[in-house]
Amino acid sequence: MNSDLLTEEVDLPLQMDESTQKGLQRFAKEAIQQNASYVACTLPIDLIDPLSCLQTGWQAQTFNYYWEKPSEHFAIAAGGELLSLSAEGSGRFGSINRQYKKISNDTAVFKGAPHAYAGLMFLGGFSFFDRMNDSRWNSFEPASLTIPKWLVFRDDKYAFVTTFTDVNRFNESTTLFDHLISSFHRVEQIIETARSVSFRDTTFKAGNGTLRSHNSLPAYQSWIPSVKQAKQFIRTNEFDKIVLARRFSVPKKNDQQAVDMLHNLRMHYPGCSCFLVHQPKGNSFLGTTPEYLGSFHNNLLLTEALAGSMERGGTQEEDTMLENKLRFSPKNKEEHQFVVRDIRQRLQSLTESIYYDHQPRIKKLSNVQHLNTPIRAHLKDDTDILSVVEQLHPTPAVGGYPRKEAMNYIRGLEDFERGWYAGPVGWMTPSGSGEFAVAIRSGLLSKDKAHFFAGCGIVADSDPKEEWEETNLKLSPMLSALNYD
Repeated sequence: MNSDLLTEEVDLPLQMDESTQKGLQRFAKEAIQQNASYVACTLPIDLIDPLSCLQTGWQAQTFNYYWEKPSEHFAIAAGGELLSLSAEGSGRFGSINRQYKKISNDTAVFKGAPHAYAGLMFLGGFSFFDRMNDSRWNSFEPASLTIPKWLVFRDDKYAFVTTFTDVNRFNESTTLFDHLISSFHRVEQIIETARSVSFRDTTFKAGNGTLRSHNSLPAYQSWIPSVKQAKQFIRTNEFDKIVLARRFSVPKKNDQQAVDMLHNLRMHYPGCSCFLVHQPKGNSFLGTTPEYLGSFHNNLLLTEALAGSMERGGTQEEDTMLENKLRFSPKNKEEHQFVVRDIRQRLQSLTESIYYDHQPRIKKLSNVQHLNTPIRAHLKDDTDILSVVEQLHPTPAVGGYPRKEAMNYIRGLEDFERGWYAGPVGWMTPSGSGEFAVAIRSGLLSKDKAHFFAGCGIVADSDPKEEWEETNLKLSPMLSALNYD
């Protein structure tokens, strides 16, 4: 095919007209001439459920990713692995940031869809600690951002597909153009199959009976002294607050895909961020988190303090009573103020201004309610997304306060490896947009087991039994989504 004269008919994929085809041909030629290493090409599509695309495009041997905020009608599904950036150790955020910038500079972008998020995207996350040592997490790096081979995006008004290609494989623009067309055709097949997908409605079980029946297990017997030891450290001024977590593992009753769990979670927790990261030939990490670490756009940062929890009531009257109990609880108010104060202190060097209300709101989910303080900040012009993520992680809501002092004790007081639990997960673009959430209300799915995680903040007057029951409450969403009883 001649790249300047259209002498052959091309079977155009998706919503590609002749003008877009010519533009893509010119783009392929320029990408070769400019020695671009990678290309990201975006085309518009009709509105589609990205989760259906993940189901039809799922391949267990490669990278799979999902992100959705149901209440905002915002979702991303992606599959395949073009390139993965990874790092470990204390410099992992800086290392990923340098790799991300280099790849962004080496990538040519074709925007056949007029959307701010068209083009290059990096997807993934970070573990809680900067190193991991647990076979369950072998396929996960302490820091990992991936460029997929295909991505489907949808918001409340628009949808598009992006394909990502290694240009180094091609010497001529014609072969690159042919490959781009073929790539769009492959994703088009995924999308067309996805339009016939209907997710099965399932009964959402609370799971509390299962959790209460395990209160006599050794995990509970070791939990009590761990909390008591943490309180002793608080009394001797080692730290003011520490977050202790537990892992609850159950057998998987069938080969139910993680996609089915995601559907259950998004239907029952529309105000949360649903996420999934499946590493090649490995396990799937997924969840529905009520806490976002940071949302970034044009130097504007939106974050929040989310700490202090209470169950929901069975009636409106009971729910209001529990809300007031949470709002005026000295223990919960103290825990929440630790988080607000710490976030403000961490952001001072990176921001021009910070705004927040001094009285927390109540954030209600289907099974739990939290004290919540939204925080808005204007970032300095030279501030990178990952610099903010590094500065905010871990928040006192999942680590403790002061951060460094509390972090030194978590591994000694817990009996499992956190892995990516309570770490930052999300996505970002070279233009400075992105979103990272705190990966709580989460679980790791292996071939035959599901490992779920939940934690709670320990302060001076914490009651070990009440904190255990709080973790039961937080484990319930994931157990319910698995339909385990």
